[in-house]
Amino acid sequence: MISMLKTPIYYVQIKKNSLTVKCANTGKSITLDASTPFSSKRLLIGEFTVAENLLKQAFSHFPKSLLAPIAVMHPLELIDEKLSEVEEKVLREIALSAGVKQVKLWMGKVLTDSELRNV
Repeated sequence: MISMLKTPIYYVQIKKNSLTVKCANTGKSITLDASTPFSSKRLLIGEFTVAENLLKQAFSHFPKSLLAPIAVMHPLELIDEKLSEVEEKVLREIALSAGVKQVKLWMGKVLTDSELRNV
């Protein structure tokens, strides 16, 4: 019951046609590869609905909480030195559509669990 009262923090690492979601609270993670590609040659997320559904599927592997989760979205491929406004919007929108209440965007090195809690 205590875990249901703690806000879940999900760390979403995005690669071409693949998502890895880790729950910072429990340490559990899952990697899902898209059966239908969501990436294009130019865009990490070129097919919004496919990426959104894959993220929803990933979130369904974690226990439900009474509190809406927070997602830290970390694109790992097909990015330049910074994200465009459009890329930021897409990352935020797929997370919000998948059921999180708050979205943080992260660019840089892969985060440890303790670093993740401080983002």
